[in-house]
Amino acid sequence: MSIEEQQYIKGFNHGYLLTKHLPDLVLKLVKGITGKTGDYFAGFFSGKEECEMEHTKDQLAEFDAIRNQQIDKEREIE
Repeated sequence: MSIEEQQYIKGFNHGYLLTKHLPDLVLKLVKGITGKTGDYFAGFFSGKEECEMEHTKDQLAEFDAIRNQQIDKEREIE
């Protein structure tokens, strides 16, 4: 594995984990590193985006479950 790939992976992992556990810190970091180039930063932003997408998917799944519960309750009432 090349050094560039290692840096990208390290950045991805850092971006993902920080976004998952310390999202407020990531917002501050992003302001400071916007415009930076390099494999680490590309990976960091990709990891951040991946975590945000997974969080959004989880929220949508929760909303669907709540909606389905409500529909089931309405059917029981009828």
